Amino acid sequence: MAFGRYSPSYDFQNAAFWRTLLGLLCILTLVLTGVLTPPEDPVKCVSGNTNCTVTNSYGAFPDRSTCRVANVAYPTTEAELVSIVAAATKAGRKMRVTTRYSHSITKLACTDGTNGLLISTKFLNHTVQADARAMTLTVESGMTLRQLIAEAAMVGLALPYAPYCAVHDYVTEIRMVSPGSVNDGFAKDFADQAVTFGEKHEFADLLWLPSQGKVVYRRDDRVAVNT
Repeated sequence: MAFGRYSPSYDFQNAAFWRTLLGLLCILTLVLTGVLTPPEDPVKCVSGNTNCTVTNSYGAFPDRSTCRVANVAYPTTEAELVSIVAAATKAGRKMRVTTRYSHSITKLACTDGTNGLLISTKFLNHTVQADARAMTLTVESGMTLRQLIAEAAMVGLALPYAPYCAVHDYVTEIRMVSPGSVNDGFAKDFADQAVTFGEKHEFADLLWLPSQGKVVYRRDDRVAVNT
């Protein structure tokens, strides 16, 4: 016959341990559920792609106002984007861009009135070209950082370690489409201007101010130490 010592305090401690562990697992599950669940689409429409509202990833703008637009367009190629911008420009409509997660805290995605047009980059998320030898990727503007990392890995590349806001330090080329004149076909591409300006200066920046119809060109050239 085997004899053992019974210790009520040991059973109590053991039960407390398992309750604590179960509680931690529940908390961990809740945290992971919150982290892994993507935010809702910031654009919601009453019927199809018409009569829409737009918000940001926080679910509300600072002034708690509701931004309404007549409709939203979802281009899937650059050609479709140019066509949409040209048509809206010709019709005299105001346009704003919204992204998949709409991280803009301010109301940059809001148009004046309710007859505006939203252009979403949600489906402009493809890789245009991958060049492993040159160590470059050409992607569309709607690609998320997570997608970019995955696309780079598929061709044996990786992004240099940097905060997400510093990814622009590794951008070597960019194409921008904006409303144009009749001679431009109501849509124009800033690519040639940006590249030409960049090639003339060692360090250069473009600050685009759509609401003012201006582009600020900043030149930062190296000079001799005895200047």
